[in-house]
Amino acid sequence: MSLTGRDLITMADLSDREVLALLETAEQMAEAIGLDDGGARAPVEALDRIMATCFFEPSTRTRLSFESAMLRLGGSVLGFSDPSGSSVAKGESLADTTRIVSGYADIIVIRHPKMGAARVAADAASVPVINAGDGAHAHPTQTLADLFCLKRRKGRIDGLTVGLMGDLKFGRTVHSLAPVLAHFGCEVICISPEALAMPERYLDEVERERGERPQQVSNVDDVLGELDVLYATRVQVERFPEAERAEARGIARDFVVDAALMARAPESMIVMHPLPRVDEINPEVDADPRAAYFEQAHGGVPLRMALVAHLLGLVGGGRARYRGLLPDHEPERPEAEAQPGRARQEAEREELIPASADVQCRNEQCISFDERFIAGFFKLCPGGGVSCPYCEEPIEEK
Repeated sequence: MSLTGRDLITMADLSDREVLALLETAEQMAEAIGLDDGGARAPVEALDRIMATCFFEPSTRTRLSFESAMLRLGGSVLGFSDPSGSSVAKGESLADTTRIVSGYADIIVIRHPKMGAARVAADAASVPVINAGDGAHAHPTQTLADLFCLKRRKGRIDGLTVGLMGDLKFGRTVHSLAPVLAHFGCEVICISPEALAMPERYLDEVERERGERPQQVSNVDDVLGELDVLYATRVQVERFPEAERAEARGIARDFVVDAALMARAPESMIVMHPLPRVDEINPEVDADPRAAYFEQAHGGVPLRMALVAHLLGLVGGGRARYRGLLPDHEPERPEAEAQPGRARQEAEREELIPASADVQCRNEQCISFDERFIAGFFKLCPGGGVSCPYCEEPIEEK
């Protein structure tokens, strides 16, 4: 198995075997950096690779954990966390920005408020691109970090009953996670008010993976006793129209994890959260041994170390070595198996059809509304019809 030179835009880019291999490597990386005992042993040898972090949207955990991961691997980091300080403020397109950054770094990590932005970046880049969140669309490395936490806490990632609670409408973390959980044989239960319900397309994906539609409830107590995991999310206030934000916050007040809820919950149930939290988990829960969200966040470092090492071709033959993890000899650096972006386009060519005036993406949160000169193609949906290749939202003909 090789992930060398690949992009990670959605979890669909990874096979089961590749997901499990990443989790195994992450465990080895966790041991190498002393994750459990608080140590931080340095690599035996440093890398000569550079990561570019291009964050067009605020981030604490994702950006810093990626930077920490690269530094712990011995590499270097450059980038920006405020697009107003880049040429984007002058009107430069995302594709052009990515083309330029490709010449300065060996791998790019991008976060952007528009759905499908990571696809545009991957198509333009000549180095691997990792999606660190694109609007309400996807957040694959958070899903991998979630799976890593599940594996460490529950001993497995299959056969669990997981309740996803809170803002399931705009929460990209649950959009990425739900179909993957279903694929690995977990039962997914959606817990939210109707106004924040999981979009139909993700319910459809879960149904295709598991053979049945997820149960949807508006009261956590209806299913609390069944749960192995309660995965709470914050209201993505920034994705609501200004006039609806106060109402969205108010609705979410009925979906709070506190000491009273934990007293009713199974002793074996753990609580996860992608963070940041606002009001949806009371700090009194932090001391409960079932609270796994800080461990979940810290596990993002070895998981992202594993991902970067695989995409750069450093695992199983490269120049980064940890004691007992990789061999002492130094084989030739493997060549990338294919250009990222182009490789994806080649693989999906049969699924794409030319765009026309009668078939257009109508999702105003899609990057296709802002970006110039992007490909005029649409993707065939599994159940029929077409979808935008960027935001992946279904498209209806005029």
